[in-house]
Amino acid sequence: MKNIPAAKLAEMQEAMCRPEGTLFFKFSSSDLFNPESKGGKIWEVSAGEQFFLIERTDALTLQFYHSSPGTGTRVATVDLNTLPQSETIGITITWTPAEITLYAGPIGHPSHVRPSKGSASKKAFRIGQDLTVYQVGDEGVDVMGVSIYRGDEANLLPTGLEAWRNTIQAVKVLGTGSSPEGFIFEVVCTNLTLSILVTGFEAYAKTRFLELEGEGIKPDLSALVQVTIPRREREGGYEQILQSEANDERKSVLSVVAKRINFQNFQECKRAYNKAYGIKFGEIGLDSGSLDSLQRFIRYRHRIVHVSPLIGMLNQSDVPNEDPVFSKRELSQEAVTLFTRFVDKLHEATLKLKRID
Repeated sequence: MKNIPAAKLAEMQEAMCRPEGTLFFKFSSSDLFNPESKGGKIWEVSAGEQFFLIERTDALTLQFYHSSPGTGTRVATVDLNTLPQSETIGITITWTPAEITLYAGPIGHPSHVRPSKGSASKKAFRIGQDLTVYQVGDEGVDVMGVSIYRGDEANLLPTGLEAWRNTIQAVKVLGTGSSPEGFIFEVVCTNLTLSILVTGFEAYAKTRFLELEGEGIKPDLSALVQVTIPRREREGGYEQILQSEANDERKSVLSVVAKRINFQNFQECKRAYNKAYGIKFGEIGLDSGSLDSLQRFIRYRHRIVHVSPLIGMLNQSDVPNEDPVFSKRELSQEAVTLFTRFVDKLHEATLKLKRID
């Protein structure tokens, strides 16, 4: 931001890098209510992976945008024509995972303050690895799966939730196919669906795991390292090695540790979320039977990949102790429902985390 000392801006960014908060400031401009005056940005701050923007539009409205990977971009709007004209107004913004609110009005006259609740915005904002702010989409412009690279380095990738929605969209498209090959086509579609779902599960779990730090949730790195890095490496001063590697890659230590976690392995994924953020998969709202079924689908995916995409009995090695499970359309639909429920519940759990300070 212009006219703010670097140290003060850094302090503001650190304070605002949290899932919920409130900010008040005064804004003065002789052109604020002038219909002939062009609109523009009043205030913007990037805080971790969150982005805050207040702008005055040509149509004499104030708009507050808030963006984070977990919630997407939301916007709240106050019509300046509903306020008494003044060169100085008070602006208050609040943000939580559940909602954002913009308050605007003359200072000292609370009865004239206008509140506005936010809603999903067609115009989205994302922050790249190099801290560049990108606008993604706009009114009448829909985009999906946006990726930006600089050389061979990813600067912007879809959020965890976007990646999961892309997974479900891919499965839906696959389900519209047809073939004269009969049952073998159903087998292939079912097996491919299971493979896509497990890959999507892994992508969501890993991406969301890293996003939380950028939303202001501090991971318990010590507990995570204890269950991720073997003891012989920890005894060799591994903290300094991790920090050095993070500095070299210009990433956080969490990102370096996460490379050692196989998020497609349900137990490793479960342990990582528990140790880093205190999220227990057994307490997010799914019964133990559903979690067992989820792990069963992950095992089926491994057999499909490592045995054959044409495998028709997915639990052949467990029969006759178990009833045979065949690659049928009903199975793929069951898997889509279960994986979606799990991702929804896990995402809800991540949005309930709070920054403690």
